[in-house]
Amino acid sequence: MLRILLPALVALFVTACSAKAGPVERIYLSPSAGPQVVTAAEELDYHLGKIGAAPQLVRTDDPSAVDGPAVVLGELALRMGAVPQNASESKEGFRLLSQGQVLLISGESDAGTLFGAYELLERLGFDWVMPGEIGEITPAGPLTLPRLDESQAPDFSVRDLWYRGGPRAVTGEDRQRLDVWLRRQKSGDYKPAAGAVGGHVWQRFIKLHQAEFDKDRTMYALRRNPDGSVTRRGPQLESVHPRVAELMAEDIRKTYEKNGWSKDRPAGFPIGPADGDGYSISPEALAANSGAVDPITGELDQTDLIVRLGNAVLEQLGEEYPNVYLGFYSYGDHAGYPQRYRPHPRLSVIFAPINFSRYHSLVDPLSRGHPHYRAVVEKWAALRREQGNALFFYGYNWNLAENMLPYTKVRIWGEELPYYHQLGVSGVIIEATKAWGVNGPSDWLLMKLAWDASQDWRGLLDEYCRKSFGAGAEPMKRYLLRLAERQRQAGQEAGSYHAIPLIYDQAFVGAARADLAEAKRLARTPEQKTRIGYFEPSVELLGQYLDYHQAANRFDFPAALAAYEAMHATWKAAYAQNPDIAAREAPQYLERFIGPFVKAAAEQAPYIVERLPDELDTAFGEEPQNWRPTRTYSTTWDAQRLKGNTVWYRYRFTTSQRPLYLFLGSFNDEATVFVNGRNLGSSGRLFSQPEIVDMTPALKEGENELLVRIVRNQSLNELGVGGLFRPSFLFSR
Repeated sequence: MLRILLPALVALFVTACSAKAGPVERIYLSPSAGPQVVTAAEELDYHLGKIGAAPQLVRTDDPSAVDGPAVVLGELALRMGAVPQNASESKEGFRLLSQGQVLLISGESDAGTLFGAYELLERLGFDWVMPGEIGEITPAGPLTLPRLDESQAPDFSVRDLWYRGGPRAVTGEDRQRLDVWLRRQKSGDYKPAAGAVGGHVWQRFIKLHQAEFDKDRTMYALRRNPDGSVTRRGPQLESVHPRVAELMAEDIRKTYEKNGWSKDRPAGFPIGPADGDGYSISPEALAANSGAVDPITGELDQTDLIVRLGNAVLEQLGEEYPNVYLGFYSYGDHAGYPQRYRPHPRLSVIFAPINFSRYHSLVDPLSRGHPHYRAVVEKWAALRREQGNALFFYGYNWNLAENMLPYTKVRIWGEELPYYHQLGVSGVIIEATKAWGVNGPSDWLLMKLAWDASQDWRGLLDEYCRKSFGAGAEPMKRYLLRLAERQRQAGQEAGSYHAIPLIYDQAFVGAARADLAEAKRLARTPEQKTRIGYFEPSVELLGQYLDYHQAANRFDFPAALAAYEAMHATWKAAYAQNPDIAAREAPQYLERFIGPFVKAAAEQAPYIVERLPDELDTAFGEEPQNWRPTRTYSTTWDAQRLKGNTVWYRYRFTTSQRPLYLFLGSFNDEATVFVNGRNLGSSGRLFSQPEIVDMTPALKEGENELLVRIVRNQSLNELGVGGLFRPSFLFSR
């Protein structure tokens, strides 16, 4: 981002930088000022009023009527000479220009003027570290206007953070508070025609044309069933079928006609697959693809086929629609770079690296998965430089499928956003969970960098802590940096709950508690102490989660259940304290991924006959051979560097107990049980849920052999999690 100090005023600024205008007495704007300029005036009035100022709002178009000390906004400031010096694609640039006792604020658009007003407030010491009044940082008054001649424009044309989860996770009031916070952090609503159009749309496309798909079922993807047979079905489609590209082109033409758009109007349309797996294995699709395999999922990479489809749709539209842009997510099994087809210049990409490390930035050399993806990003960036393809980044602010334990992306954002900006990525879109007691520092730092990616993340973190916690800043910064460094150095990539016990221990919890206690003791204002307190629930939850995990691993399932229930209680108290600090859907994750296991295990605990050991004989592949020991519930596949779609476990036991049942704690994601060679059936897809199998009919006197086959079923439930990953046992009742 460019910050321009006009040469003619350099000497004045250097020799008289301490010279300031007096306190603001008036705020001027045109009688015809638009809503955003009016909001700028109201925000200046509100914030200055918090320090005792009472500026008068004056509407005039007459520059000669302006009397300082004052702030002049919008068109009137532009007429008085505050012409923005930096152009931006989103027209959000602004200029702050001092003229005697007057500060002019004008933007390329009304949005630019509004952002210029927020820049002034930040220069005066105001800020907003989280939504709501508790997040408002107010300096001590009285304040005087600084002398400025500065132009700014955003580094990313799209800067958006949005709450996921719908009404079940986020209330209307939650969204309203977020909207105000985002506006104050200079997040605009600019939507470029050439990008941010990468949604999962194939399932909607099929529904829109259901009759035609049902008439010609070869338009559906050809998918393999669990029994080995194949069938044509959704949610994916046969992208190489010529009628698919024809229908997509027809839909675009109809959209232009329905909206009354001229055919040269710029517009973007998504063409991406449905979320998940199930891509076509038809001979036509396999022949058209490049044959590249995704190194994370182990499945055929679909990027070439999506590029082929996009090229075909644009070819159908021809020169009649010269400004149609198509886009898709670089995501899941289509996160590669095309090897066979060259993307059309109007095919844009949104990087959504959901399959890569939760704990490292894209440029972090400690990540095992990111070097591959970084190479993909850099190839797309080279194509952008060559022919102009638009690139965007779609990220996530939380440790996916787990949003209540300590987690931070301050270093990740601090390293990634400057890198993406350097490569020419145009926008940043972040899917967020509402948990400001966990993600607050990361979210604040993200928005600062999205505007100006040249800033150092460590300096920003220091600023955040000083503003948020006052004299308690140092211990809070120590806690956040220790958290970031522990995540990075632990050597883990798997997210959700699975790698947590491999990264943190009770000593970390104790150190965190001590940091927060010291920060609270040092903080001087009730607001600072309250904001420090918002971080306490996640630390307590971490301690309780470790208690749960340790109890479960020693097969003390009643104690594990008690810790699980304590996590619910801690979350509930945090949410009651302030709904912004705790994710409303956190209990849903607990109930979905942990509850079924711990409740069922506690129920059967009195009847345990034999525990399956953590380390089991293991074989990979369709047939069990080349056995070797691997661990199950004490670690992850990621930590053991294991990969595979089919895994076998073997356990031999002798018992006279009848009846006898097998309790499989959790697995990824379909288990078939064999006892003494007899197939006792399959579980179906039950990721992170237990399964109970009656082994009695297959038992014999003496030694018995148990084989468990687990198939991943082409579904990436979480990074580096496979096979058995929670305690299992034999029981009788």
